[in-house]
Amino acid sequence: MTTESVANSVQLPPLDNPHERAAVGAELQVLLQDLIDLSLIGKQLHWSVVGPVARSVHLFIDELVGEWRELADVVAERAVTLGSVPDGQSSAVAAGSRVEPVVVRSMPDHAVVWELGRRAAAVAERIRARLGSIGAADLVTQDVLIKVVGTLEKQQWLLRVQLGEKA
Repeated sequence: MTTESVANSVQLPPLDNPHERAAVGAELQVLLQDLIDLSLIGKQLHWSVVGPVARSVHLFIDELVGEWRELADVVAERAVTLGSVPDGQSSAVAAGSRVEPVVVRSMPDHAVVWELGRRAAAVAERIRARLGSIGAADLVTQDVLIKVVGTLEKQQWLLRVQLGEKA
């Protein structure tokens, strides 16, 4: 074993197959882009909200955006841990995000809540669809994704409550 391979085996978590490492890194990159875009869309809606409960929705969106940014950081750090270099620049997010953009206009408070809930649900569903294959490649990354899904699903519940829907 060469010095370089010993160093790499010590520095990077072991995965059975180097192709799995690249695939997991690619999955994390897409999720990073979605979370960053979700936070940007959240800020856009934060500035656009109008209506009788706009202030409370405005403040709640700030909390959601903060959580999405924290989740993006956790995802990016997992990618780095596995040897990937994540790209969270605006050009990468614009090119790779799967989150549906919003129309730039004033929007009633209930519509803002509904739009955010719909987008958070879509991101959570895409992650859920990949949990099995990610877990087969790397259980630690699967655990990170489970945390992300759990947070997004809790946020969906809190958004439903804002709309007066049953939990």
